[in-house]
Amino acid sequence: MDLASIFTTHWQRFAATHRHLLTAAHYKAARAVMACRTAVLGGQVHHCGDCADQKRYVYHSCNHRACPKCGGREQKEWAAAQEAKLLPRVPYFMLTFTIPEELRRFAYREQAWFYDAMFKAASETLMDFAHDVKHLGGTPGFTAVLHTWTRQMQQHPHLHIIIPGIALSADGLRVKRSKAKKYLFPIDALATAFRHRLDKAILHRDTTEHTRHHSQIDPQVWKKDWVVDARAVGRAVTALRYLARYVHKSAVSEPRLKGYDSEGKVRLNCQDSDTGRWSIHPLSPDEFLRRWCLHVLPKGLVRVRHYGLHSAAAKKKWERLHQILGTQPTPKPAPLETPKPKCPCCGKDMKLLRLIPPLPRTWLTLPSRAPPPKPAPSA
Repeated sequence: MDLASIFTTHWQRFAATHRHLLTAAHYKAARAVMACRTAVLGGQVHHCGDCADQKRYVYHSCNHRACPKCGGREQKEWAAAQEAKLLPRVPYFMLTFTIPEELRRFAYREQAWFYDAMFKAASETLMDFAHDVKHLGGTPGFTAVLHTWTRQMQQHPHLHIIIPGIALSADGLRVKRSKAKKYLFPIDALATAFRHRLDKAILHRDTTEHTRHHSQIDPQVWKKDWVVDARAVGRAVTALRYLARYVHKSAVSEPRLKGYDSEGKVRLNCQDSDTGRWSIHPLSPDEFLRRWCLHVLPKGLVRVRHYGLHSAAAKKKWERLHQILGTQPTPKPAPLETPKPKCPCCGKDMKLLRLIPPLPRTWLTLPSRAPPPKPAPSA
């Protein structure tokens, strides 16, 4: 079962009855999902020079980050590029910054700026701890990835951060190494500092933008304990590949869609995070589409951000770090090549025959994935 078939059958009715929930970003994402790899976006016709009757139609991808069919190659390229940055003989840690459940509805309603505030609060918290001489005492480098869903596609915004246990001193002459084995920094102190910074960020926005966001939040949110998870991940290859799954992918992968049940509900296959067991969660089409909409990010919001020594502006400091360590930066991997279609008859590479021009887009129906109709003969 593919996501596009669910949209073809149910999106028009869902959109008509849930206009109050939808933004332009939702409509754009839905159109992209339905048009992906169909004649709407155009494509190419390939043929085999040896087997004259063998042709293959390859339609273009939408490349929308909410589409589960797209992003596979970009995911592999991103993972390879990040793995090339890993420092040898340096322990890495993965931190996860979360917000309380009581704050999630507000976060979704104000996501255009709130997710930026989460990035800022988490990054400044880590920078403060890293520069403290009790911990690292220097400038760190880390990468943060925004993840907004649970395994059941519910809204749960949080930040995964990969950071090495090493920092560059302020004078650029020494390397500071972490003595921690399990946690890079005290996690309770991290959570408290993150909560404080996000609280102040919302108050600051109210002051500068003349809004009243802070008064819309239950005051108990700022009094309860927040959660920051931290764990050592060795050289971080496995952790990076885990994060890569969320960089260029949507909230649901199509293998998890197991069709409809006898009541017409979408059968979503979910894995329990505690037991590892898989089970089917039936969702009405409207509930499924509502949950999918929760994870369509606002236009322009960057899901992956690099800080400190990992930022583009710190290239010279990064090179200096390698000089002190006596290592060489790994060259950035070359982009992956798009594989050429193979002839199903002889197995040889097929050659491009002609281009298929895109058709007028529509989000009401799913275009056919069959070869496009031949143009009518001219009079």
